[in-house]
Amino acid sequence: MLFAAPGQKIIDNLEITVLSVSLLWAVYFLNLALPVDLRIYGIRPRSVSGLSGILYAPFLHHNFGHLFSNSLALAPLLFISLMYNRQLTAEAVIFIALIEGTGAWLFGRSHSVHIGASGVIFGLIGYTLAVGFFRRELLALLVSLIAASYYGWALHSLFVVLPGVSWAGHFFGFAAGVIFAWLAKHN
Repeated sequence: MLFAAPGQKIIDNLEITVLSVSLLWAVYFLNLALPVDLRIYGIRPRSVSGLSGILYAPFLHHNFGHLFSNSLALAPLLFISLMYNRQLTAEAVIFIALIEGTGAWLFGRSHSVHIGASGVIFGLIGYTLAVGFFRRELLALLVSLIAASYYGWALHSLFVVLPGVSWAGHFFGFAAGVIFAWLAKHN
């Protein structure tokens, strides 16, 4: 709805958030039901056959704990971003997923498969933190402050390499989010 009442906008954005996170869960349960493990379609760095993983990786998760933690991080972040601007959020998520996936493909650990929504999560963190700085609007500044207060603690992990965690996905996701905020500063 273009001219929805504020309460309706909240409900609509909540529905979009729930549907987005539900899609991750649906893919997870579909993977459990299928005879083939969909996780093989994640990003395989510097492998031509692993390029398609750039599109699939954000929807694939290693296990229940991985999906649960990504869902807990993604839901409020996506909702906050949608409340600021739906169109920019949709564009940001696509931009982030493509840049983050390409970064993981180019610079990720060899002989690994990168999966999960955490690159998009870090991208949304970067976007929501930077949008207030670049757009200098009251609402954008509020979004940045909310993101900083809830997700600022996660930034230290951009400088820590842990086994089994896609540092490249996190780093390039965050960078893509900041870059998108800069690119969208006049939209």
